[in-house]
Amino acid sequence: MNEMEITNPAGQTTSQAGAAFSTRPFSRNDQLQYGVLIGAATVLLAVARSLHPSERGFGTHEQLGLPPCIFLQLTGIPCPSCGLTTSFAHAAHLNWLASFMTQPFGLVAFCLTALSIPGACYLIYRRIAWERILYAPASNRVMYALLALYLLSWVYKIIVMT
Repeated sequence: MNEMEITNPAGQTTSQAGAAFSTRPFSRNDQLQYGVLIGAATVLLAVARSLHPSERGFGTHEQLGLPPCIFLQLTGIPCPSCGLTTSFAHAAHLNWLASFMTQPFGLVAFCLTALSIPGACYLIYRRIAWERILYAPASNRVMYALLALYLLSWVYKIIVMT
């Protein structure tokens, strides 16, 4: 298969197959976006560490002033995010098994959040534009895999709670 090469205004060459995302240079805006990511992840981890995981396996979010899960109250079936905050809080307290058993995707979310901090630092150091990561060919596959894990974790939570 022949791939046509395209030269962008910055003089960088890319194949047509990879032309779906911009190859613009790293900018101050990228630095700001990575900084916001680092800040948000740090706050999220600190808040999770300050929470006491609920013994019920769900409801930890109520410590933040949020209401109980209406979906669970109305249907008797846990919602897709039931147990995520509890699982995340267990992981923040380094209780990996309790985190996984409470809601498997909560442990995945915790790991992604924790890894986003050094990951963003590395991307700033390497001066890699935000768009290059966001629109990379593998991004869709990663998002579909995470969605599948999220849905499987919901099925697991339904089975465990009913």
